[in-house]
Amino acid sequence: MSTSRKKFIINTKAIVMFIAAVVMVVFCQMTARAESKELTINVDRDFTNAVLDITWENTKVKAKVNIVSPDGTAYNETNSKDKLYVTDGEAMINLGTPAKGEWKITVEGDSLGTVNADMGQLPETLKIDSFTVTGDDTNYQASYQVSESPETVDIEIYADTDGENFDGTMVYSAGYVTPSGQVNIDMSGLKSGEYHFYLIVKNQGAFKRAYADEILSYQNPNVTDKVQNVKAGKYNDGYYISWDCEGDGDLFDVYIFDSSNNLLDTQNVMGEGFYYGEFPDDIDKVNLAVVYSERDCNYDKIEVSKDTKFNGSVKFDVKENYTNHSYIVADVSLEGKSTFDAYLNDELEIEKKSEDGKYKINLEDGDNEVIFKMTDEAGNIKEFSKDIYVDTVPPALSVENDVDGVTTNKKYIYISGYSESGAKLTLNEKKIKMEKGYFSYKVELNYGTNKLNLVAEDMAGNKSAYSATVKCELNKKSRFDMYIVSGVIGLLLICYMIVFVKGFKRKRADK
Repeated sequence: MSTSRKKFIINTKAIVMFIAAVVMVVFCQMTARAESKELTINVDRDFTNAVLDITWENTKVKAKVNIVSPDGTAYNETNSKDKLYVTDGEAMINLGTPAKGEWKITVEGDSLGTVNADMGQLPETLKIDSFTVTGDDTNYQASYQVSESPETVDIEIYADTDGENFDGTMVYSAGYVTPSGQVNIDMSGLKSGEYHFYLIVKNQGAFKRAYADEILSYQNPNVTDKVQNVKAGKYNDGYYISWDCEGDGDLFDVYIFDSSNNLLDTQNVMGEGFYYGEFPDDIDKVNLAVVYSERDCNYDKIEVSKDTKFNGSVKFDVKENYTNHSYIVADVSLEGKSTFDAYLNDELEIEKKSEDGKYKINLEDGDNEVIFKMTDEAGNIKEFSKDIYVDTVPPALSVENDVDGVTTNKKYIYISGYSESGAKLTLNEKKIKMEKGYFSYKVELNYGTNKLNLVAEDMAGNKSAYSATVKCELNKKSRFDMYIVSGVIGLLLICYMIVFVKGFKRKRADK
């Protein structure tokens, strides 16, 4: 075997061994990082105020904890946030009077180390009498009063965006402090926002927590950036917020707060400066704000009320959704300093008009959407829209056999043909029924000249017509019969006249 061949084999083996070693190291690291530990604790005595305390060796890790009672009831951060307290290296849950038997505990986290659990009886202690937070953009203070406690306690203060579930960001922490006092809290790690604050008091495995009544607006004093030209108001039955957007890649967060500044929702908007939303059924007012998503940004809130009334109207001269006219006229009535824009199929036709009057919009053949968008002085918007189909083409009308100029001795004639499906077909103003666009109608004739006027009219009012003149004459037998009948009637009339005259003369002679 050549030397180069041997070197190649040796190098290949080395590479394979190196790759295998790297895979093993990565696998071991992944195994070390992500782990799940299970343990049990047996409750064999009565408790009236029990707290289950779970700790793990790596105090820098916040783990997921799931606790299952002997009867199968599960407690975790999803369904027991009001009872369960989880922080780095520790979880506590107040169980009150727990069921006797074996409790199962599962702890999931990265590199937890040793996990321990203990359940103990706690005295009725730690009552939060008051907790308030005050301040401005540069200085925030929290005041608290705790009773039924030892001489020192551990306290933590959190800032939360929604005022529930105790899932905020820590802004203060201290151990072995007096149960009453006032402290400065650090807001520098928070984005600008509306914050609820809550206090957690701990002592020897017991804890209590409570939200403050206040909701404070925090605008970072070290940030000067703001989204520009922000406007908001009611839009039809919903609400909108608009702003300046420079590029298609710009990403924004729209904040929707209720009237108490609880954060209801955050909407991500990319590449445009507009957002529209609907009022929830149980919300009458919202506060709206917009910030840049990718950098810290201050903002102003704008209140929008569901009850806002919009004065102004637009009435269109066409009530139906079909027309054969090439335009539509809108009668616009404005209120105060309102303005309006008019659009045809999303194209701006009339811009920033502020005068009442009648305005004409030229239409296109086919489907048309006409929108008059009215904006009042406060920025509220109301749309008046009309969907209308323009059809200027008369409907098809074809007669199978042309009967114009026909002379017949029959008392009827058939007229058949085809017309546009959906069109209204009349003969001498009498409606004729069609089947899938086809018709065949028996026309009763009078002796002499009969004029026929067949009209097809579509939904837009376009008409097609066919006119014909048909003569109805008697045949020889019919004429002979008519002569006999006429002669008989004439003789009867003569006899009647003779009798009538004689009777009249007799009455005069008698006088």
